[in-house]
Amino acid sequence: MKKKKIKVKIIIIVLIIILLLGVIVFLLSNRKESFKESITINIGDKIPKSNDYFTKDIKVKIKWASIDNYKVNTYKGTMSYKNKDYNIKLIVKDVNPPKIEGVKDITITVGDKVDFYKDIKISDDSKDELDKKVEGKYNLKKPNTYKLKYIVKDKSNTTTKDFKLIVKKKEEVKKEKTTNNTTSSSNKTSSKGYKVEKRNGLYYVNGILIANKTYPLPSNYNPGGLLEVFTTNFNKMKNDAKRDGINLWIRSGFRSYSYQQTLYNNYAARDGKAAADTYSARPGHSEHQTGLAADINSLDQSFANTKEGKWLNNNCYKYGFIIRYTRNGQGETGYIFEPWHIRYLGTDLAKTLYNNGNWITLENYLGITSRY
Repeated sequence: MKKKKIKVKIIIIVLIIILLLGVIVFLLSNRKESFKESITINIGDKIPKSNDYFTKDIKVKIKWASIDNYKVNTYKGTMSYKNKDYNIKLIVKDVNPPKIEGVKDITITVGDKVDFYKDIKISDDSKDELDKKVEGKYNLKKPNTYKLKYIVKDKSNTTTKDFKLIVKKKEEVKKEKTTNNTTSSSNKTSSKGYKVEKRNGLYYVNGILIANKTYPLPSNYNPGGLLEVFTTNFNKMKNDAKRDGINLWIRSGFRSYSYQQTLYNNYAARDGKAAADTYSARPGHSEHQTGLAADINSLDQSFANTKEGKWLNNNCYKYGFIIRYTRNGQGETGYIFEPWHIRYLGTDLAKTLYNNGNWITLENYLGITSRY
């Protein structure tokens, strides 16, 4: 009797196992493939492949309606898998606003005509027709300083840039030209013998634009953002760093005179003027206003010890950048060590200042001071 009961139990267990296996096979053969019904990309991004929709790597062809990934729209497509058609959507959005570069204050004489877009560069990711205009009231026949703004719109975004239109009397313009000529004729040389020039209110030493505590920038100087030479070389450096597993990004780029004024005043109110002067430039004395300098990743001296900080310190000269405020250079630059602050100078001079890793300050190299 016992042997018969054992045989019955074994038979029951085997039947249960067979049943479970059958259920599993059924479920696997009839499971639905999991996929995304839609994917959103930004204008200009690559059109996704089928395995971007499915949760696993499945190679199937997608049949799209015509797609222009530089146009905002929702595009429909289908793909067939295991004799089934799946409807999918590609949503193209425009998240980046148009760019307005080269914005600066415009000075004219009473009665002159003005071309607001003469030195302005406008660009956009999309192929949309851009709507651009200058907003604000002004009178070309009346001497005054008019606050205006450029407004550029694509179908999804708007960008504005403030500037001033300065209409002056003819007598004022003649007086300014005389003053500028006098300044130019009284050019000096630095302690290292380099020529110090003042051109249109800007100081150049050996042809290099200088902005430090001794040599200020005019309050109306505004190149409109980081200059193209900076962004082109930074992007090249950023891409090369990425291949080394390093992520570099611009934390703070161009700053206008008024922005720097607000920033410095806040620091001075918090820490006192003497302390603020060691780490923040007074308005008109900031390299950020030149469009040739930026802060990278962090604003903490510990950045020097990170893999990003070390890579930047040892490689930025190859792309024309220098670490502007060096570890032991406060007596020359007037500022504390800032391993995050880079300035574009070109590869030849940057390599010289790199000095095999023992950075030389720009003030030391040129023989100039940096004191208020």
